[in-house]
Amino acid sequence: MKKRWWLLLFLPLLAIFLLPPVRTLTAQIAPQFGDPLPGLPDHILAQFHAGKLKFMEVQTPATGLGPVFNGRSCAECHSNPAVGGSSDNRVIRFGTRTEHQAFDPMLNLGGPNHQKFSVGGELPGCSLAPEVVPANAEYTGLRQAPQLFGLGLIQAIPDSTILAGADPDDLNGDGIAGRANIDNGVIGRFGWKAAGPTLVNFVGLAMLNELGITNHLFPNEMSPQGKPIPFGCDLAGDPEDADISRIAPLTFFVTHLGAPPRGPITDAVLRGEALFTQIGCALCHTPSLKTGPNALEALNQKDVPLFSNLLVHYMGGSLDDHLVEGAAAGGRWRTTPLWGLRARSFFLHDGRTTSLTESINLHGGESYQVRKRFFELPAAQRADVIAFMRSL
Repeated sequence: MKKRWWLLLFLPLLAIFLLPPVRTLTAQIAPQFGDPLPGLPDHILAQFHAGKLKFMEVQTPATGLGPVFNGRSCAECHSNPAVGGSSDNRVIRFGTRTEHQAFDPMLNLGGPNHQKFSVGGELPGCSLAPEVVPANAEYTGLRQAPQLFGLGLIQAIPDSTILAGADPDDLNGDGIAGRANIDNGVIGRFGWKAAGPTLVNFVGLAMLNELGITNHLFPNEMSPQGKPIPFGCDLAGDPEDADISRIAPLTFFVTHLGAPPRGPITDAVLRGEALFTQIGCALCHTPSLKTGPNALEALNQKDVPLFSNLLVHYMGGSLDDHLVEGAAAGGRWRTTPLWGLRARSFFLHDGRTTSLTESINLHGGESYQVRKRFFELPAAQRADVIAFMRSL
């Protein structure tokens, strides 16, 4: 009887050791998409969830929506694969050149963002039409909604760390000349061209441009087509978020939103990661940066595996839409953080492609040599690089 008991215990263990090794590993025990930063104390978690409710809250003309807008809630454009993610929604930016060839965002005609909806018809006596892109706008460009995961970690990276990676004159001769988007002495890091310096600025501008809700940072209503707002089309006084009851919890939510979790790591992913570095992708898509000292442990001196240097680079004519943001000209774009890539359906700033290979093919300018090395790889190795990117 004793031998039979030992056999019953031993056989399952033997079976485990005799099974072929499983080569698919999980990258880490990480939060799911949309979860808060790990290890937050209860009182901060409560504020995070309160901010999430604000993020999902549907706005109305009575709460300040409009008079022109692109969405009725933050989550309308940031929900895939979870609240705080991206979407296939795109907005149009536009601009022109002035007589002296300086870029003009056409603020007097409702620029630089086009708002595709209006409150016309929702309010008695308001017949305001949605905006149209001005006929004299020389340049237009699409922008897709970015993922917001891990932005608090990005904010906690010191300016000095970003500047340490800059080489605007390509002194090392590698063909890469990344520079910070510095406007009025302030270093930007958020948005497709790194024009946003802080998360509260990023959130406040989105409230205005996408929801039409004025706030203390951006107190002036977006005038549709630059014309006065018709009577009866704007119910709330400006700033519409006078008590900061929206910008504060929204910023808190985004600040404490966790980084996107890694996908499975297979042999192909490991091979692709080595090739990613070997051909030079990591020269711009820096695998990891580090946060500085922070009173909150969840942000204190943490490795941030974002795969970006947060600098802007000239990316060639195929990606140049001639639209300027801060110190970043039309062909200059922030190195897109690749974390969370596996949950995206569309790639590049305008979401023009669903193919990562095509996205790489459109890289030019400073990334031309890296692109060339990628396409010189055998097909199997190119597939490994794509597998690695799809694991992020």
